[in-house]
Amino acid sequence: MSVQPEIDVPLSLAQREAFLDLSVRLGHHVPTLLTGRSVTSRPLIDSVAAARSVLPVTPDQRARRQAVFFTPQIALRRAIGQGVHDRLEAAVFADGEIDLGDEAGASRHFPFPATATSVLRRVVGPGECWDLSVRGAMFGLDDFDDLLVLVNVGELVLEAGASVVVRGNLLALAVQRLVCDESSSGGDGFQIGVLPTPFSVDPRRDRVRAADGQSGLDGAPAADGVHVETRPSFIGPRLVRPAVVGESDGEAGGDGTAGADGAAGASGGPSKLADITIGELVGTFTLQAGAGAGLAGGAGGDGGRGEGGGHGAPGVHAVGASIPPGRGGDGGRGGAGGRGGRGGSGGISSNVFVTVPPDAAARVRVIALEAPGGQGGRGGCGGAGGPGGTGGQPDRLGGRLGESGRAGAAGNGGAPGRDGRSRPAPPVYVNERLWRDA
Repeated sequence: MSVQPEIDVPLSLAQREAFLDLSVRLGHHVPTLLTGRSVTSRPLIDSVAAARSVLPVTPDQRARRQAVFFTPQIALRRAIGQGVHDRLEAAVFADGEIDLGDEAGASRHFPFPATATSVLRRVVGPGECWDLSVRGAMFGLDDFDDLLVLVNVGELVLEAGASVVVRGNLLALAVQRLVCDESSSGGDGFQIGVLPTPFSVDPRRDRVRAADGQSGLDGAPAADGVHVETRPSFIGPRLVRPAVVGESDGEAGGDGTAGADGAAGASGGPSKLADITIGELVGTFTLQAGAGAGLAGGAGGDGGRGEGGGHGAPGVHAVGASIPPGRGGDGGRGGAGGRGGRGGSGGISSNVFVTVPPDAAARVRVIALEAPGGQGGRGGCGGAGGPGGTGGQPDRLGGRLGESGRAGAAGNGGAPGRDGRSRPAPPVYVNERLWRDA
């Protein structure tokens, strides 16, 4: 049985040892890695201590991170369920502790689902995207659960137009030597992307598209006026029965009903915490981070059309009676348009920590994006009013036409939905300093 030789990777002895040390902590087979093959596993992370043990974060880094971890935008989430996640992440990636009140909530996350990959050298070719993301189906979970992606690379080479991204997972990326082609900015202008979950995780809303409101119903048909019946006689037509006042008038057309309101849009996909550690940086790299835009609200339903008024019956001249032509019925009012649904809020973001050698900090560029709210839905159109019915024809001896009914008023248009609330860009720290100051 032949033994595969080790590949030659230009790492220093310290870099090689750091890579292999983390590989061992992740439970990866070192002889396999030294041949250049990658190893992927699912490490058992059953406690905060177990999670901390697989991260290349020093005690000094943890203390500095804890001092900046709870920015105002993250501190605002303390009282909701996301606050438990934030405090758990502070305990793992910084120097936080689990509050007594959080223990029950935190325990539900363990064992924490995670994947771990080690590879001694990875070249991402021109225009290629190395997507590190994993989805819950891999663990028999749904898309609402947090998943941790651990990636350990000796040398990572990003050629022209190459990029590495994670979409909506917690990320711990350790690279001993990152080589960026000077023209290697990806199609979106970055080499490393901490991107949102590619779908909304809002459990209250349709996560694909907000439903439009249903259109209103058209008004009920209106009856025409009743024709007066006559019978012939030797002196002229006679009424079959006495005329009833108003029965020759057409009925009013039915009103259209209002359109239903559009549904509110779901919030944008979140971006999760990322910890990116670069031992040596060759060239310059750009990191982009941000959550997803809120979904647009649904359109309001159009109002139903008002029905036309019934037509008046013709006038009748009979022996001993003269029945004037009937009045046309008024047209029905159009139904109001439904209101547009409110746009969803932008997704929430978490901290991003980037660690590089001090002299390389100036060669890290950051694009931190605000998550815009979704556009409010269009209001529904008001339904058209029904036309008035025509008046009846005069009797055989002449006279005026019957009065025509009035046209129904058009329904009011529905108000457009409000745009969703935008959420701030994620805090990005380079060597524990906010990137604007780094």
